[in-house]
Amino acid sequence: MKSSIKERGFTLLEVLISFSLLATLLAVVVQSQGESAFFLEKTKKLSLVHKEVINELLRIERTYSVETFNAENGVFPSGHPLAGDQWEREIVEENFMGMVPVKKITYRISWNVGGGKGIQSFEDSIFGEVK
Repeated sequence: MKSSIKERGFTLLEVLISFSLLATLLAVVVQSQGESAFFLEKTKKLSLVHKEVINELLRIERTYSVETFNAENGVFPSGHPLAGDQWEREIVEENFMGMVPVKKITYRISWNVGGGKGIQSFEDSIFGEVK
């Protein structure tokens, strides 16, 4: 009769192994969720920055023949989705294919990465006629 009671339950070693496997699995799931949240926030920020750069370059392209553009830089004001981030417009004269003089207009946005991990930036460029 004693042997049948032992066979119905789990041994202490089996329970400890089960708990260690469960703890490992939960740690992996929690870490994965944390990384997903981090990358989602990073992707959201990159999407906002990319839209802002493209919109500014399109605005420059539409008004290029009317307005004169100079190299400038600044910080986005409060209330803007990118408030506190830095922007820079750089204009360089180049020779396209070595023959046609053009202005390369580069628009760059830089921001601090959370946790003091440094500065990240995104830039894009368009070409325009030399005035």
